[in-house]
Amino acid sequence: MANSIQAPASIVDHGRMKFGSWSGYPGEANLLDVVKPYGFRILRILKRMRLKEWRALQAGDDTWFVFAVLYDAKFISMASVDLWNRKDKAKHGFRRMFPLSRFIMSKSLEFSETHADQGTDRLSLRIDPEASYIGLHARSKPSHAAPEDIALDLRFDFSPHDASPISVCMPLGDNRGIYSTKVLLPCSGLLSIDGHTHRFDSNTASGAFDDHKGYYPYRLHYDWVTGFGIDAQGRRIGFNLTDNQVLDQERYNENRLWLGKEVHTLPPVRFERPDGREGPWIIRDRKGVVDLRFYPEVSHDISMRLGLAAIDYAGPFGGFSGGFTLRGQAIDASSLFGMGEDKSVRL
Repeated sequence: MANSIQAPASIVDHGRMKFGSWSGYPGEANLLDVVKPYGFRILRILKRMRLKEWRALQAGDDTWFVFAVLYDAKFISMASVDLWNRKDKAKHGFRRMFPLSRFIMSKSLEFSETHADQGTDRLSLRIDPEASYIGLHARSKPSHAAPEDIALDLRFDFSPHDASPISVCMPLGDNRGIYSTKVLLPCSGLLSIDGHTHRFDSNTASGAFDDHKGYYPYRLHYDWVTGFGIDAQGRRIGFNLTDNQVLDQERYNENRLWLGKEVHTLPPVRFERPDGREGPWIIRDRKGVVDLRFYPEVSHDISMRLGLAAIDYAGPFGGFSGGFTLRGQAIDASSLFGMGEDKSVRL
């Protein structure tokens, strides 16, 4: 099982980051309060310019997979919605890039709304802890850039009865690191594309939420894959696997497996792509717990070069084979679906 210690009231206390992993949500992910994250004092505005932040949601059922993100790298920001029809393999959605910082990401998961509006496109992520839900709303009206009429209105329930969140703070240096809260959630709502409507039912649809902040290095790289679904026993299953620049990944990592309400900590993993990004991705650990294959089915790439800044990102959607072995019990991942990321950034 994952660590049962409850998340702290603040990630940074008296200028020091608290490294560890916990159950639940922290009171504040106050990373701007850290002192000397690079070994010397810097102005708060400079810390803010180096702090990368995003809030992302994945959702889906047997027919659709949804990925929505509000990403703020300070020098550039992005609002993106991608919709993948798993049956006809069609992809829909929109992406908006903005110069400099465009969003305000709150330092807690108290009531808040983060949104982006640009032209005919809108993306909004609303957190309401009193009502125990996260709302995802997106609208894209037909235009030259996006010819489809898209409306997305999803609800993710994170009451204690439905969700088991985990939080981590992991070191990239002596007093510099990454914070993340992740949780697997029931999902319900509607998707409409050019008048064709699909209803997500919380009994068969799942979602995953990621609240993320980090003082990443100028040259950032990580590999990541996530998947979820409903197994033959009717359990909601999901997993998160990452190989990143965190120090001492045996002790600090965000690799987790959700089996219903149970959360299991997984060991560090390594990614292999013997046939490149478009071929199967092999994800394994050294202890025989994780032995997974990810099969990209549709691409989701971003490539940019802007002088000293560059983005080389592959984030395909697809399915899985293999799975996990926990205390001798095999957990099959072949019915699950999700996405992976191979991300390299200079920013």
